Amino acid sequence: MATNPIYVESEEEIPELVERLRRYHGEDTMLVLPMRSRIGQSRFNFQLLRNYSARLGKRVTVVCDDPAVQKMASESGFAVYGAVGPEGEGIPSDGEAPAPIRRWWQRRAAAPTTHVGVGAPTRLLTKTATELKPGRFLLYVTAITLILVGVFAAAVFVPSASVTLVAQAQPFSEKDVEIRAQPGKPPIKVRPVVIAKSNSQGFKVTGSIDVPLAPSTGQVVYTNNLQDPSGRSGSQGLVFKYGQRLMNSNGLEFAQTSPNTVVPWNGGQKTVNVIAVKPGTAGNVGDHSINQIENCCDPFDGSKVHVTNPQATGGGTDPSSTPTMTVSDFDAARAQLEQELHQAIAQELSAGGQQGERLAETIIFGPPQFTTDHQPQDKVPSFTGTMTVSGEGDFYNDADVIQAYKTYLAQRLPNDQQLLTESPIQVQYRLLSSAKGGALVFVGSASAYVAPKLDEEKIRAQIVGRPVAQARFFLEKLPIRSVAVREQPLALPLMPLLDRRITLHYVVESNAPSAAAAAQSSPSPSSSPAHSP
Repeated sequence: MATNPIYVESEEEIPELVERLRRYHGEDTMLVLPMRSRIGQSRFNFQLLRNYSARLGKRVTVVCDDPAVQKMASESGFAVYGAVGPEGEGIPSDGEAPAPIRRWWQRRAAAPTTHVGVGAPTRLLTKTATELKPGRFLLYVTAITLILVGVFAAAVFVPSASVTLVAQAQPFSEKDVEIRAQPGKPPIKVRPVVIAKSNSQGFKVTGSIDVPLAPSTGQVVYTNNLQDPSGRSGSQGLVFKYGQRLMNSNGLEFAQTSPNTVVPWNGGQKTVNVIAVKPGTAGNVGDHSINQIENCCDPFDGSKVHVTNPQATGGGTDPSSTPTMTVSDFDAARAQLEQELHQAIAQELSAGGQQGERLAETIIFGPPQFTTDHQPQDKVPSFTGTMTVSGEGDFYNDADVIQAYKTYLAQRLPNDQQLLTESPIQVQYRLLSSAKGGALVFVGSASAYVAPKLDEEKIRAQIVGRPVAQARFFLEKLPIRSVAVREQPLALPLMPLLDRRITLHYVVESNAPSAAAAAQSSPSPSSSPAHSP
């Protein structure tokens, strides 16, 4: 049993009641009809109501205290009650009172009779009853005139017609629509927010300079003060071979690396290259410190042959590794600081949105300002990097974007069409691009169901007073699917003579979801980049 009965107005027609049944949520429905309800005046109304309720899947119960209405509703297949109880339950009507039991001693008084089977008159005709009276004739004429005027008035003001026009809704959409938004300009409000952050951090170097173990090198000068010995014709001087060992005053050995060298007699000199036999920094000796020739000059006088190094030897190194800052170290520190600052700015912007706002997916970052206390190739174990970055986040209102697409769709609706109000406009969009200063570009689509637009005043003017067949012919030429004409209190060959006695019901049928169903099935705004209302 329905807990929320539908109370029907006295002047309410079948199309209006059917529309209320369509919007009613639930299968069991109770219709409460008042006395003198238009719906309860015709069995045809209950038959129409039964057909529509079956099509809508509603179980309808009729409540009315008029026995005639109860009878018509019951004969049309409805459950009938006389009233509605306090809990919303139906209360049956009281049956007719049973006839009183007549006892044998309670006899009906017999009518006086003068003859057997003929009742005696209770009042005799008098003379005055048979006299002709002119005043009474005038009264009859007046009464007949009033009756004729009443019949004419009833013919004009009483008949009414209910015209139901049924149309089929069609989908209408606009796709790949770009809508631009800027701060302070309609239709979409944009609020740009700029945040600047700085950070300093120390970094270890990854480069190094490796110094291997290397011997010292240099040059020495041989001086040959020996005279050309007799009997040795053709000899040009003393020969010092490759690998000749030399020593300094500390006994550090050097070896000749130049090829075999001949030092002329009589004060001749030659310069050769030498290398320290033992590698390392110990071979780096001062000038004029190499002055000894091992195994020199036999069989000649070695005191007359001299050697010295005019310059200090060098290049001798001990093995070592020195940390060095590289270009890769510089770039890695820059990238790390930039990423950390970008994340910090993004988190702060995400937490700074106001009610109803959304943050654009793309945050516009400025060029980073990065400095270090050392430069690449500096021999340091670590360095400190400092960076400053600014980021811009653009906030917009999701409701503004949806309304902008709805307005765009409505502006491109053909003049002979109207939006179906029971079905919401579906909007899907995404942020296409964003630029510095809050310039956003959205791309998306909007779709809805539309129906033909009808001018009810013009339609009434075209069918008022016309034959029903002509009126139906005119109505069927409208961009609709079907027409139903119903006249009250009885079917007449003409439409009512007054246009206000013609009621138009425009019904649009479609498979479009209702606003309530769309709201229940719509996903949350954060489910995907594509948004729908």
